[in-house]
Amino acid sequence: MYKKLVYSFGLLLTLIMGISCIKYEKQGGKIATKSVAANSVDLNLDCSSAYLIEQKTGKVLYAQNECEKLKPASMTKMMGLLLVCEKIYNNTIKLDDIVAVSDQAARMGGSQVFLEPNEKISVHDLLKSVCISSANDSMYALGEYIATTNDNFINMMNKKANDINLENTHFVNVTGFDDDNHYTCAKDMATIAQNLLKYESIILPYTSMYEGYIRENTDNPFWLVNTNKLVRFYEGLDGLKTGYTSGSGFCLTATAKRNDVRLISVIMNASSSAKRNEMTKSLLDYGFNKIKSKKMYSANEKIGTLKVLNSKQNKVDLYTTSDIVVMLDNEIENPKIKQIIKTNKDIKAPLKKGDIVGKLIVEVENDIYEFDLMICEDIKEYNYINRFFDTLKSILA
Repeated sequence: MYKKLVYSFGLLLTLIMGISCIKYEKQGGKIATKSVAANSVDLNLDCSSAYLIEQKTGKVLYAQNECEKLKPASMTKMMGLLLVCEKIYNNTIKLDDIVAVSDQAARMGGSQVFLEPNEKISVHDLLKSVCISSANDSMYALGEYIATTNDNFINMMNKKANDINLENTHFVNVTGFDDDNHYTCAKDMATIAQNLLKYESIILPYTSMYEGYIRENTDNPFWLVNTNKLVRFYEGLDGLKTGYTSGSGFCLTATAKRNDVRLISVIMNASSSAKRNEMTKSLLDYGFNKIKSKKMYSANEKIGTLKVLNSKQNKVDLYTTSDIVVMLDNEIENPKIKQIIKTNKDIKAPLKKGDIVGKLIVEVENDIYEFDLMICEDIKEYNYINRFFDTLKSILA
């Protein structure tokens, strides 16, 4: 009897813990996904770690030792590129800005474009040489241009890592040279890539180039060939960053887009560039076969109304701010899709065109998406004075 009671209590405790985990998993964040399914598939990838996500939502499609701390080699530069793209997007720097190359930048070894001390070169050319040829000297020069010193730029990289909640990442240089205190993991690399792709109109034109020149139309042009050969040979692949050192092995964070589905894959510590590329293709093929996109609404499409306090018209139409696209699992024939419009409480006039006043919550099986909703007209306040004059007009009419 005693054993039965203990056994029953154990089952009850396990059930309660399971329910608690499910509840916790769905809280916070843009999308909640279960990693069990991602880990249950074995693609037989011969590398230390691998990771595959859908870019917009972060939905995990495959995971293999994704949190193991490893040396990232030149994939490090993705964090530097993220900071550069932020500065360009915010108009803090411009692509045609001219950078004076320091002695320290010119002395960087490894992959380089042989910048000269005191050479004047554009941000555009430096960015191109980092994205295509993984130039250490160019990355160093960009860091100094943004942060004045290399040490300041490394501090910015680590601060950004903290800001975007990277739990297994620390940088001690901008290039990816091996160091025991310079490490990351496949999951964190995917997160950096996901943030970098927020600026895809800035970064992808560079990372998608198979070849190009810096100092073009000068007496000293330099030919660049992309270290990421899959840009040329894999359909839809347009970035992002390769890496190799003796300590890191062959690494690649890649992104590819097909039929409105953009994936991010990470391979760390493969034994050769050929195997790294084949495993990247296997990851991406698996992802594109597993999921498809479903467009539910177009940008600026009306999907509901909202009651507005202190306004004459009382109600206003709600519109999407962007295309509403969700991801469906190809293995599920009739996925359950639930939509909820959630608006801010007690919305009062005045309001301006473009104000965000609520969200569209879309639940697809275990995934939860959130999309902003806006109004497309100005809503003026309708106060007691307005009411008095309107009443007076009606009496005199």
